[in-house]
Amino acid sequence: MEAKQIRQLARQNLSPSWGVSIGVAAVAALLGGLMLGFSFLPQIEYTKTLFSESHHAWENVRVSTSGGILGLASFILGGVLQLGYAKFLLKQHDGQQPEFSDLFSQFDRFGAGFAQAFLRGLYTFLWSLLLIVPGIIAALRYAMTPFIMAEHPELTASEGIQRSKELMEGHKMDLFILELTFLGWDILCALTLNIGNLALNPYKNAALAVFYRNITSQQRYREF
Repeated sequence: MEAKQIRQLARQNLSPSWGVSIGVAAVAALLGGLMLGFSFLPQIEYTKTLFSESHHAWENVRVSTSGGILGLASFILGGVLQLGYAKFLLKQHDGQQPEFSDLFSQFDRFGAGFAQAFLRGLYTFLWSLLLIVPGIIAALRYAMTPFIMAEHPELTASEGIQRSKELMEGHKMDLFILELTFLGWDILCALTLNIGNLALNPYKNAALAVFYRNITSQQRYREF
């Protein structure tokens, strides 16, 4: 399935539930639970430049502290929220009724969710130490982990990552091209201080769910 077809199907999936999709993606972005996309919040560093060093020193400290708290929350909660967001996206794709509560439905698997996000980040970082390209390839290789673990709760984080590695064999370039097709929208959203990501993030992540369903439907994929 080409990127254009994936985006079209993603829009169809979003059509009945745009409102709740925007809300879920906004909370996921705030707490580090997105799988494809960036936070709609203006960057902390940009916000700090609005303040004068002499007159508003305390506000600078307060903004920096808030950013640190959000960063810590994202680090702790992001992994398990990715599993919940994957469940939401798959229900949306499969014609079921997605609910806001789906985002928080995997907290009984907190350890597995945290571990998969931590390990994916660690492996990607280690590959990035070689060159940028190996890091990008690693990120693409492990990208399907939240979807796999959302559908197969019996898997550990390491097993989910391994399954994603197997599943993405021969499909990493396809996912890379899909992400590139959103580049123009990313630039436009940046011009709005990322406010436009309120609508773009649900779209991108819905497309990622379509991509996952498409490649898992292919015959050469080995069933669990």
